[in-house]
Amino acid sequence: MSLLVHVLLMLSISFNMPSIPSSWRTGIYIADADTREILYNVNGDSYFRPASTVKLLTTLVALKELGPSYVYETRVMADTAGSRLFIVGAGAPLLNAEHIRIVALETAASLDPGSSWDLFWDTTRFFSESHCPGWDASDWSKTYCPPIEGLSVGDNILQLIISTKGDTIRVFYYPPLPDLEIVNNLVTGSRESVRTYVEGWAENRPMLILEGVIPPDTHLVLYKPFAGPPAEFAGMLALELEATGLNIDQVLQGEEPDSGSLLQTSVIYSDPMFVLLASMNKWSRNMIAEMVLRTASLETGSNPASTGAGCDVAGQLLRYLVPSLTEFQLADGSGLSRFNSLTPIHLAEILSEGIGSAEWGVEFLATLPVNGVDGTLRTRMADLPPGAFRGKTGTLNDTSTIAGLLTSSSGRKIILVIMLEVPTGQTRTARALQDSLISWFWKNY
Repeated sequence: MSLLVHVLLMLSISFNMPSIPSSWRTGIYIADADTREILYNVNGDSYFRPASTVKLLTTLVALKELGPSYVYETRVMADTAGSRLFIVGAGAPLLNAEHIRIVALETAASLDPGSSWDLFWDTTRFFSESHCPGWDASDWSKTYCPPIEGLSVGDNILQLIISTKGDTIRVFYYPPLPDLEIVNNLVTGSRESVRTYVEGWAENRPMLILEGVIPPDTHLVLYKPFAGPPAEFAGMLALELEATGLNIDQVLQGEEPDSGSLLQTSVIYSDPMFVLLASMNKWSRNMIAEMVLRTASLETGSNPASTGAGCDVAGQLLRYLVPSLTEFQLADGSGLSRFNSLTPIHLAEILSEGIGSAEWGVEFLATLPVNGVDGTLRTRMADLPPGAFRGKTGTLNDTSTIAGLLTSSSGRKIILVIMLEVPTGQTRTARALQDSLISWFWKNY
């Protein structure tokens, strides 16, 4: 296609497409997935905050470096001569109370009944950094900003249930964190106004402060991150071990000794990587993304693993995919950091590489939310046939991005990236505009 024909085509498309406010920073890159023909390009080589669409890069890194069948192994090791147990963090996300109970039962079955032990938690394979560069401290109390640790309890999110049924204010919570401190300053009143503060980061001990007003004869469910997940994991394990009849004298931080004489008493196997990636992408779970990125750095030679080393691995892949655009910035694997900077072309090339893989392209595509069906797209683009678009969304308070694969009304496969930086508070409007644009391309291609 000649340059003149291409320009005329762009102008024709622009006049017919839904309009974008001129005050917004806009980057759009749309190409045929099979022929790589560029269908539309506005600022495709300009840099934008990707928000959670950076998880597409994390997904690609994970599948290339770890593979779809990669499984985390979290081990319990016994030093029988020294009466010491070690729970060794492997970076596995989404381990829960049921996993802890089962590993306690298996460990107890391997040891003498009634014996006494010191229990150590070991996360030395991972650099100690509970939050990533560019994560604002004001977000640390938000559900989307849990701490990132080598040994975690679920998403490192606490579920709080506050009840005013009866004469007192009662607070229930799950998982059952042994060291959780709750300061309950709530009072009952006619109008709900509850404020919660998460503290304890410096001490690595979970602390929640509850303030405000809650109406009588009601209940409220809240979700909050908590500090110190490795120690809480070990504390939960200690309680389960004691329930089996073992005696746990101390719970401490410590490193597993480099010795061939240790007895492996139990292993927690995670779900395979492609299952974890699907949970990560469909529901934009930041904690999974960060642990996956750090694990990729671990398995490619960084010890201890770190966010920075994981970003280096991802950066090498980006330079391979788009050697002409090297001024990108990567600060995390989830997109929560405002230090991230990518172009629409980067995201398009990541999608093309992932979807086109003969080895795990099917798994890559299956991790993505589906319009009108699930994840962050379950209520979006309902005017299109379910499954017409599979992609990843991203949102910050002034950023809205979307990138994915569109199967148009004619059956054409189209890679589509829309990156918008908008005035604070207009992300809902931006998402509606993205949906209109995607619907337009579905109808016209």
